[in-house]
Amino acid sequence: MRLRRTSTAAAAALLLAFLCGCRQKMAEGDLYDLPAALRSGLPYPVLQWKIITTEVDRNTCTMATLFGDDAAVEAARAGIAYPAGAVLGLVTWRESEDPHWFGARIPGRPVSVEFVIVGRGVDETFTGTPWREAPGSMAEQIRQMRPTPVP
Repeated sequence: MRLRRTSTAAAAALLLAFLCGCRQKMAEGDLYDLPAALRSGLPYPVLQWKIITTEVDRNTCTMATLFGDDAAVEAARAGIAYPAGAVLGLVTWRESEDPHWFGARIPGRPVSVEFVIVGRGVDETFTGTPWREAPGSMAEQIRQMRPTPVP
């Protein structure tokens, strides 16, 4: 009786593995989220940095990721003020449906890429694309969370 149950379970597992392996091979373009790719020529390699936080805004159907260089990530993880020269990059994408997972949302086309370079003292320096802030936006929240300058 025990042997029969074991062989039935093994046969079912083998059949399931066979059926899962018999799907159509995906095209190379289907493996990558090409519409979400950022254009070349950005001043910083933002997609090679580590992630500090993410946000999904259901009202505007966008998703944003705040990236940081090594100095910014170390400060964020330690909960201390960003050091002068640290660089943050906020990338915002329009959401799109994931063709491989029902109900899942993935980044679509990029909406904006913004950079902040932390300066010293009162005369903090900000470079990059101009910020277009909307009440409650991720950019406004980041601006309000900006650490106090270190003298």
